[in-house]
Amino acid sequence: SSGINAEYGYIVKVSSGTLEDNTEALEDFGDADDEHFVNDIWENLAYRIPVFEATKVLGGWVGYYEYNTLDQNALIGQHPAIPDHYFINGFSGHGIQQSPAAGQCLSEIMCGVEPHIDIKNLSLRRVVENKPYKERNIL
Repeated sequence: SSGINAEYGYIVKVSSGTLEDNTEALEDFGDADDEHFVNDIWENLAYRIPVFEATKVLGGWVGYYEYNTLDQNALIGQHPAIPDHYFINGFSGHGIQQSPAAGQCLSEIMCGVEPHIDIKNLSLRRVVENKPYKERNIL
């Protein structure tokens, strides 16, 4: 996932994969995978934002990125087998952006009210049934 900060002119990049896939990165946490960024992400980024054709990578960093490994989307709602157990997690870097609406939806579920936003695709049931909900708009 990549973020663009126009004010300071830099890109924050994060590698994906499971913990097992990144054991080498965990042993040497200081090395960013610039080759992955340049080879796999740059072309799509420049296609969506043409000004990136004329920019260059100056540096990078490596950090943890929290998400569920099935589809990298949040989990919101009631546990399918444990009625008094609720989830609202797995937002990775989107938590601050999505937490107000997600919190309201979970409170509505807990009060027995249909959520004001359709969040059926974010239920834990998809994990139990191994039915990922893939985000189509991520590079």
